[in-house]
Amino acid sequence: MAEDVKDAALIAAYDGVVCDLDGVVYRGDDPVPDAPKALRDLRTRGVQVIYATNNASRVVAEVAEHLAGLGAPATPDDVVTSAEAGAAQLARSLPAGARVLALGGEGVAEALTRAGLEPVRPRDRGDDAGPNRVAAVLQGLGRDLTVWDFETAARLLGTGLPWVATNDDATLPLPWGQAPGNGAYVDLLVTALGRRPDVVGKPHPPLYRLALDHLGTDASRTLAIGDRLATDIDGAAAAGLDSAWVLTGVDLPSDLMQTQATPTYVIGSLTDLFRPYAAPVEKHGSWHCGSARARFADGELRLDAGGASPVEAVRAGVAALLGEREAGRSPDELSHAAEVVLNRLL
Repeated sequence: MAEDVKDAALIAAYDGVVCDLDGVVYRGDDPVPDAPKALRDLRTRGVQVIYATNNASRVVAEVAEHLAGLGAPATPDDVVTSAEAGAAQLARSLPAGARVLALGGEGVAEALTRAGLEPVRPRDRGDDAGPNRVAAVLQGLGRDLTVWDFETAARLLGTGLPWVATNDDATLPLPWGQAPGNGAYVDLLVTALGRRPDVVGKPHPPLYRLALDHLGTDASRTLAIGDRLATDIDGAAAAGLDSAWVLTGVDLPSDLMQTQATPTYVIGSLTDLFRPYAAPVEKHGSWHCGSARARFADGELRLDAGGASPVEAVRAGVAALLGEREAGRSPDELSHAAEVVLNRLL
């Protein structure tokens, strides 16, 4: 067990962690500072770690190799992808060895194989009506897919085949900016077909449920960690998990005000898992966290950080703004207040 009666660290309440990758463990090819060491320390404490990613194009061995190269403890068995969640869902309803159209990259095909199904590329599908016909379609991101591949998928899906999409992220962050993500290509087929697939990646619960299966921990003793509110934090809530929103990634306090997300914890980095968690408390109309004090008045967030750490000051400010959000104040007004005051602390 991770918990010790004398251990006040945040992580002491949990036996397992479902950890997002980009923005939490690494940014591009580089590690987030101190994140690999924090993950090693989790393992040393006996906390189990599973890495969960919506990226369906990479095979699990490639993901594990990337993580290990950064110094994080990882083997292929420690990684679950949205492609694996999709393949697992299809395997529950199809006979072993059933042929499934793999509309995506290598990660989609490998996940089907690992689930005991036979991946079929669009150009290798064979006789659509014969005994070897395709039984379902698994769609994930594939950077080499062609218009012909999507036409093939549309033809098959038009017959009513089961259709599972790994994730519905509309965009894919690349070094130069935002590219179309798998969700954009899903919408391409939705427009042609007039139906939508079952989606298994975050923020939908199946990927988190698969992670729990790998961990073998109880949901009440498992913490989901991520930087994206609409996928990681909302997905954790949908799966019944506590969540830690880490501020090393893309979403900032101003982004939180534009959502209905409510993370269980707000942490500056993975190293905060090993410290006692100072939760904000309301006193006399202000929110206090450590020595920080925040309140919203006259359209402004007024924050006195005192000697508090930046993340404690952010927690106090976020709590004050979330109280205003619950009271129905304009998200744009709250987002502006967070941008002016809280974003600058990070």
